Amino acid sequence: MNRHRRNLSSTAMLLMLLCGQLLAEPAKSSRPSETQAVASETDQLFNTGKRLFATGQYADAKAAFDHVLASQQEQGEVSPAVYYNLGSICYRLEDFDCARKHFQRLTRTDSYAAKYAALAYYNLALVENREDNREAAVEALQSSRAASTDPKLIALVNKQLAKLRKTEPTRTTTTTVKDWHSFVYLRHGYDSNIRFAPLEVASNESGDFLQFIGTIDKRIVGEGSTTKNPGLFVNAVLFATNYYSTDFNDFSLLNAGVRYDHPLKGWRNRIAANYMTSTYGQNDYLESTSLTLQTRKTLANDDQFQLRYRYEDIDSLRPVYDYLKGSRQRLRAGYQFTWPQDLVQLWYELELNDRQNTATRNYSPTRHTLRLRYETMLDRRNRLYGEYAFRDSDYEPTLTQDRQDERSLLTLAYVNDFARSWQAEARWRFYTNRSTDTIYSYDRHIVFLSVRKLF
Repeated sequence: MNRHRRNLSSTAMLLMLLCGQLLAEPAKSSRPSETQAVASETDQLFNTGKRLFATGQYADAKAAFDHVLASQQEQGEVSPAVYYNLGSICYRLEDFDCARKHFQRLTRTDSYAAKYAALAYYNLALVENREDNREAAVEALQSSRAASTDPKLIALVNKQLAKLRKTEPTRTTTTTVKDWHSFVYLRHGYDSNIRFAPLEVASNESGDFLQFIGTIDKRIVGEGSTTKNPGLFVNAVLFATNYYSTDFNDFSLLNAGVRYDHPLKGWRNRIAANYMTSTYGQNDYLESTSLTLQTRKTLANDDQFQLRYRYEDIDSLRPVYDYLKGSRQRLRAGYQFTWPQDLVQLWYELELNDRQNTATRNYSPTRHTLRLRYETMLDRRNRLYGEYAFRDSDYEPTLTQDRQDERSLLTLAYVNDFARSWQAEARWRFYTNRSTDTIYSYDRHIVFLSVRKLF
């Protein structure tokens, strides 16, 4: 945050100096004859203050402008340049209350608002940023953008808003340009209706579970990821769930792969190949290979458009699961609306399955999924998010089955970054599946607490 504050402040002071020259002349161009002597003295003090400011003598410059302010107040009209330059001088003196007062004066006066409000709001953001008032800084930048008609100032405001977002721990991605990164999740939860995963039916049994997730991502060559340069990576994920009271739904998965990141003309492009093997109920389950093509583009307003295609070739590791052999394709399109404190994501996914099936059961549904996610930042360390997903599954009829499923998923979560590289999360999920074949209908909720450590 301190590094970001220095970067924002250095850009800001350049803007202050430029604007100080633009606002260098007093507002009055003509004066009644009886006030000419006073006005002439005021102009001299104004120019003296400018020279003192330019040579870094900020305390003396403030004294000169204080006299100008008092004189113009007696005459009944104060030049906006006086308020602006006093705000700039107080900022240099690190008297942020004083700077805030003078910049706010420009935003509150209707006659000044149209011409000076955008600059005043921008500099208010600098003041709030120096005092680590991130939310107030963001609000001031938004007000500056709304008030401005200058494309250069609007571009600068957008740049500073983007910098502020990057300083949020929860807005940054875990992949960086260092050689490797890793994170570990440990979760404890409760499942109200444990599901038989291969058959997608509920067991009507509940139980506590412990879950472990560990990942590692290693850069081989290049940079990639969040940079503008290509990079090649290898990665691995270990996932394991253990139910305390039952064994039939214990699950583990090992996924290893290689990916290539290649940014091109504003698009972040990625191709990945992965191999996965899993166990279910402590027995061998499935193995698969996959190819993923993904791209995303961040737009001028920081919204984001994403596309992803994945092809999976699936094989069984036990004959009893041979009906799941085959292929699966998923095409996903999404759009993310971004504000300083909030995110809204919309997704659509088409899933096509081509499995072995059986004489009486079809395991090759065509699925359509819609998802809406809303996330809000409470402060620098705390956020809330909610998500709703609806999935429609259409199965081709068989001699004994004519199945159509509709599943809804509601998620509510609270996330706290309680220490550097440590995160805690409390999450509740509620599933409801309704099927024309009643054995596949169920309600289920899962709650868990998790702790994540980022390396």
